[in-house]
Amino acid sequence: MIHRSMHLGLALGLLLLLLPLAACKKKESREPEPEAKTAGAETTRPYVTTEDVKVRSGPGTRYKVIAEIRSNTKVNVAGREGGWLRIVSRQGRPPGYIDQRFAKPMAPEAERDRGAYKTTADISVREGPGLHYKAVAQIPKDTRVAVVGTEGDWLRVESKRGNPPGYIDRRYAERIPE
Repeated sequence: MIHRSMHLGLALGLLLLLLPLAACKKKESREPEPEAKTAGAETTRPYVTTEDVKVRSGPGTRYKVIAEIRSNTKVNVAGREGGWLRIVSRQGRPPGYIDQRFAKPMAPEAERDRGAYKTTADISVREGPGLHYKAVAQIPKDTRVAVVGTEGDWLRVESKRGNPPGYIDRRYAERIPE
């Protein structure tokens, strides 16, 4: 009987030693890993720069310049501090700040891309937004087309002749200034 209670006491003592270690392991596994907190996971809104702009390490001119962004560049804005926009990189670079006077919110894609374009090469019009869709027509280089929407890198175009709408690759068209 003494021998049995000695084993039980030893087992209980060992269990009491291991429980705190198990609790520590459990606590560690609940905390998110730093690598999981990426800039790409933040909610952002697309803006476009209106001039060449300096990116600073903080929200103000007293902060160090860490990069420069050219005019008409899309940036991802994650927040605002005073008159400064906090921008984040999808490539994992540190966030930075730009003066809000040098950027404006981008219009939703469907609205932004509508309008008159000119083809920059002879291209195929496809039934859907991708090379795997059947080509239904050919458009020669320097032809004016009416873009009514977008899907990814494809522009949806309407026919002047009453044909069904089709899609052209965005790389082979440029917007005609209005």
